[in-house]
Amino acid sequence: MKLLDNETIKKYDYKKTRANVDLFMKDYEENYFKYIGILPPNMTSHLCEIRVQMSRVNSSKVEKYVIKKIESEQDFLEYLTTILSIVDNLTIEEQHYFKGTYFIGNSESIISEELKCAETRMIHIKKSCIIKFALAIEKAVII
Repeated sequence: MKLLDNETIKKYDYKKTRANVDLFMKDYEENYFKYIGILPPNMTSHLCEIRVQMSRVNSSKVEKYVIKKIESEQDFLEYLTTILSIVDNLTIEEQHYFKGTYFIGNSESIISEELKCAETRMIHIKKSCIIKFALAIEKAVII
């Protein structure tokens, strides 16, 4: 795959499209921190909380935790799989820009240095990358 040409890029409102991609990736980041932030319940017993029950309860705190963890993990993995499958279809330069920006948090100047490209080339890579990603998630804004 190659970079989008200037004529194709001009068809889209880059600022609004970028805002949509940023919002999509913010949701990913929030899901990431929710997923890694799920802690198991306190498993130590406290004598004051011991109660005798006549009926059998089908779920315990540990079982509820495991179910919640599995569900959260599945949601996160689906989101991540979607993102990675889109990124895999970008050019190497676009992949480097996307991963550097959204996964690592590098500034554009650092990415530009790593790619060893001039400012105008970097702008073209950035716009092509964002518009391709937005098209894939159906968030591109046409002028």
